[in-house]
Amino acid sequence: MAVQEQLTRLQELLQEQVALHDTLHHTLAQEAELDGQLEPGALLRIQVTKHQCALRSQALEEHRMALVRQIAAATGNTAANLTLKQIIPLAPPEIGAELQRCHERLRATIEEIGRLTRETATNAHARLQAVEATLAVINEAVRMHPTYSEAGRLQNKTPTFKKTSA
Repeated sequence: MAVQEQLTRLQELLQEQVALHDTLHHTLAQEAELDGQLEPGALLRIQVTKHQCALRSQALEEHRMALVRQIAAATGNTAANLTLKQIIPLAPPEIGAELQRCHERLRATIEEIGRLTRETATNAHARLQAVEATLAVINEAVRMHPTYSEAGRLQNKTPTFKKTSA
């Protein structure tokens, strides 16, 4: 495959990655928007979409790396040192401009994906802490009920609630 064809294929791969990351971003934005309000079916659909995006992204990245190795071999470079910034000048202007645009879109989308995932994770952690605090209060309340001693007498425990558990 000629370098021109490889560069065109690289452009197509990057465009696919941009579209895939846009899908992932949309899915994560939907998850963040409905954070804590999702019904199980919707949450499952979002998880499946995220998983499919991750698998497809991994496959595209493997194809991209193989293509970069081919471009490196065709241009006399080593694949380990060949970056997109070095590839862009090798491409005709229209392909180079598209490669640059895809690169910038990917970087921006990945940054936004990171922000959304951190936000969602923080909210999920806060919900988990609230559930744990509620369970602690319930556990404390269960321990306050009167119990029977070995002699069969009712023992009343004095209720003690901590300010933090309320």
